[in-house]
Amino acid sequence: MEMAFRTMDDQWKNLVIHHLGSKLKQRTSEIKNNIQFVDLGLKPSYLLDFGVKSLQSLTNLVKDLISNQLTESKLKAVQVGMDYLIVNPDLFRRTHSEHTDFIKFVDISSNRKKAEVLDKSEATDKVISTCFCIMTEESWDMTLADDINLTSVFGYLIGYPIVYWFDSDSLKSAGNSQDVQHTEVVGVRADGQTDVVYSFSYPDSLSGVLENHVNIWFRNWQETANWRKLFESVSLKNQKRTLTSLVL
Repeated sequence: MEMAFRTMDDQWKNLVIHHLGSKLKQRTSEIKNNIQFVDLGLKPSYLLDFGVKSLQSLTNLVKDLISNQLTESKLKAVQVGMDYLIVNPDLFRRTHSEHTDFIKFVDISSNRKKAEVLDKSEATDKVISTCFCIMTEESWDMTLADDINLTSVFGYLIGYPIVYWFDSDSLKSAGNSQDVQHTEVVGVRADGQTDVVYSFSYPDSLSGVLENHVNIWFRNWQETANWRKLFESVSLKNQKRTLTSLVL
């Protein structure tokens, strides 16, 4: 069994290096783990904002993972702006059809005195509709509105329960320095190894509103996500930190 796992790890490593290049050799384990999280339904998307040179190379990796039976779900690679994601469209559609309020937008525009939870608006609707287009269209043409907030798009696609938003006038200075609750969903494997499935934050000033929302989101995730295929246990960890800016 140990030899089988070693062979599978070698397959992953060889395919990642072949398609994405040797510069990512030290990150093959990270890439493999996160693609598996998406494949098994632990999260709907994995953002690769490093090292990927073209959409075609990532598409070819996804195809080879499928042909080598290293993944089970119908995954696809997409490009959004200058970055790339591997997404699980079926999981995304299923999640958003079953849970209508498990994501909250938080306005961190620099022209605000303090962060605020956003009510439903034309701006958030634009983010949501863009994400559904990316996930549901067979061929995503990468055409984005000039004022679309990519931080919000990525957060929504990845499945964070808290998604940061800021207006277009704040794009260069969004997120003044402030205390946050840095939150991680951590899985523990049978050999004791730990992996971070999700990592996000929310303003500490909104803990009274958002802490319970995050706890409910995690309990639902814990009950519905297919984490037992990889982990013996999962937990939610919080730590107060001070950040100079609030981004993904």
